[in-house]
Amino acid sequence: MGHDPHVAYPPPLDRPLPPPPAPPEAGTGPGRVSPQSVLLGAGAVAVVAAGAASLTAGGGGAGRLGVAALAVAAAAVSLRTGRRGLRTTEEVLAATAAVLALVAACSPDQAPRSPVLAGLAVAFLAVGRVGRTAAGWPVAAWAAAQLAVLVALPGLGLAPVVHAGAVLGTALAGLVVVLVARPPVAVATLVSTAPWWVIGVAEGQRLVWSDALDALPRAGAAALLVGVAAGLLATRRRASLRPLLGPRPAAPLLSGLAAGAGVAGALSAADPLGVPASGYLGLALAAGVAELAAPGRNSVLRPAGLTAAGTLTGLAVGQLLAGGRWPALALLLFVAALPALLVAARQPADRSGALPVAVGCLAGATLLADAGQVVTPGQTGWLLVALAVASLGVTTLLRGQHPELPLATAGTVVGGLGLLVPSDWSTAAAPLAVLGAALTGYAARAGRRGVRAAGCAALVAAAWLAVASAGPHVVEGWSLPAAAGLLLFSGRRLVDAPSWPAWGPALLTGFVPSVALAGTEPGTVRLLLVVAAATLTTTAATNWGVQAPFVVGAGALVVVAVGRVVEALPRSGLVAVAVAGALLLAVGASYESRRRQAVDAVGRVADMR
Repeated sequence: MGHDPHVAYPPPLDRPLPPPPAPPEAGTGPGRVSPQSVLLGAGAVAVVAAGAASLTAGGGGAGRLGVAALAVAAAAVSLRTGRRGLRTTEEVLAATAAVLALVAACSPDQAPRSPVLAGLAVAFLAVGRVGRTAAGWPVAAWAAAQLAVLVALPGLGLAPVVHAGAVLGTALAGLVVVLVARPPVAVATLVSTAPWWVIGVAEGQRLVWSDALDALPRAGAAALLVGVAAGLLATRRRASLRPLLGPRPAAPLLSGLAAGAGVAGALSAADPLGVPASGYLGLALAAGVAELAAPGRNSVLRPAGLTAAGTLTGLAVGQLLAGGRWPALALLLFVAALPALLVAARQPADRSGALPVAVGCLAGATLLADAGQVVTPGQTGWLLVALAVASLGVTTLLRGQHPELPLATAGTVVGGLGLLVPSDWSTAAAPLAVLGAALTGYAARAGRRGVRAAGCAALVAAAWLAVASAGPHVVEGWSLPAAAGLLLFSGRRLVDAPSWPAWGPALLTGFVPSVALAGTEPGTVRLLLVVAAATLTTTAATNWGVQAPFVVGAGALVVVAVGRVVEALPRSGLVAVAVAGALLLAVGASYESRRRQAVDAVGRVADMR
């Protein structure tokens, strides 16, 4: 008996069940579209086309009345199907009714009128209150309202301020709808509001920066700019709209730029006080945002606030620079250091950037005060050196932490600027010595040999500058500061390190030039001082048990003595001394040779059995 080929029998018990068939792949072809969607879409297109054709063919009031009747009928059927739960049909008929009504209002035989379009917007809203499930009614109301504004703007001949206000007001109204409407309506409204926002912001910025307008219209435009910026920023809070808003920083950045530039332009109308006020407002905003707005992945207030603050302060700085208002700019930079210091005090994680920024602001304020002739170049140099010393002092307290190196670098650079500003090297010895002492002190606490070398070099250079400006020059004025700098660089290694690397360079630098001159030149002052220094060095080294000072001190005494003898004796005496020395060397060598032979002989006899 054969099996029916159309019957699917289960597999035998010893075989596994076959896997279930894979679900059909999702596609975008016509197979994914339901027949009802095709029918409804085709019907809507046919009805709208028929209504538009009747207007074109018949025209006049009868044609408009017929299209309006079709729109009313479509709206009524949409409401009825909505009550029956036919959502797709309800939406299609609502869209059909809205399009027919708009076609009737914008018939070819007469220009569209703004009041009619505004009335349609109100009517669509009223119908939407009845048929709450259809998203087409609020979308149609917003479309009619936009058309009403577009139709009204060219015919009213509005002033630029009112025109920009109308565009910005439309954008603001659209953003309000986006915030309160349900997701489908919010998405459609946001897409259609974007052009209004862009054009309105461009017109508003042109107005707030126009010198032809008074302060009040510019302030009104700035208020609208702040409003549309806040509206755009608020849309970021709706998760369904974030894919339309682009990358995460885009909306906060655009909002901050629009609001900051608008307020800065409005304040510039009250110059000379308005421009600095813009900068101070930006600094206050930055401090408030840094203190109150917590950072986070989805935070929008912090990046938008900091962008607006940076825009306000940056535009103020640019305007003050363009006008050459150095004292006002110096005061602004001085105040700019306060938010940075506040951030460094309240947020330890941001100290690596905040502290160098504060130092840079204070240094810039000092230099600008010099440019504005508020302080003299000499005072500017001392102020910068004092700032560098304070920075290095704070760096010493932060040793081993992340802000140490950035702050130390900033302090060193500022100190270097303090030396360059006066441009008079005859007065640079004192500030250079102060900076060198600060660098050496920081290096001693932090254990940084490179900084220690820089500090010691600065101290030596300061001493050389003082010597150069003092007048009479002696070689010790150059050698002794260098020797002292080398000793200071060695530091604690003088006590526990091998003596030649620690003591040798400094002692040789200090003794060699003086010993050479004391042994060859007439005069007793240098001779006595060198002999005293060499004797003191040798004696101290003997007590301390340090080799390098002992050898250098003893060698200095011998070289000075020999040099004086060579200088004092006549030529015949030098020959006699040389012959005597040679004889003594020969006798000594002969004596050592005989002694060695005697020791070897005794050793051979002792080795006998």
